[in-house]
Amino acid sequence: MIERVEITQEIKAPTPQVFSWFFKSENFIKSPIVFKADWRKKSSKWIKGSQRDIIMIAGWYFEEITDVKKDIYIRYKVNRSFPTVRQDFTEIAFKKIDEKTTKVTWIIEIEVPTPVGKKLANRLAGKMAKTLYKTILTAGKKELEKSMEE
Repeated sequence: MIERVEITQEIKAPTPQVFSWFFKSENFIKSPIVFKADWRKKSSKWIKGSQRDIIMIAGWYFEEITDVKKDIYIRYKVNRSFPTVRQDFTEIAFKKIDEKTTKVTWIIEIEVPTPVGKKLANRLAGKMAKTLYKTILTAGKKELEKSMEE
C-alpha cells in the first residue's frame, strides 16, 4: 500500500522563476536538512532522463527525472535509496495564480518495502517526506520572495 503525500505552498513570484528554482535541484541545499544535491556526471542537467543524487537527513536518494513540462510540472522517481524506499512517482506542479503568485504542489508516493508493519512504515515515511519537502518549499518561498523585493 503506497502512502500519498501532498504539500502545497503559495509563492509570491512569477511561475517561470518558481519553476526554475525548483528544477535546479541544487537549490534544495537551502533547506537546513538537505546536505547535497548534485547531478550525476554523465547526466544532462534539467531534462527528462537526468539523474541526480540527493543527500539529506533522511538518507541518500538516486533520482531520475521522468517527465518535464516547463512551468507546469517536474516528475521524477527514486531509482535507489538508503534507507530503501520505493518512490516511483513524485511530482512538483506549478499553477499560476496571477502574474506574481504561483501555487506549488509537491506530490510524493512512497512505500517502504518491508514484510512486517508495512502500513505503519509507510505512514511514518509519508510523515517524514512531508516534513522534508515542506522545508524545501519554505526555502524556495523565502529565497524567491526575497528576490522579488530587491
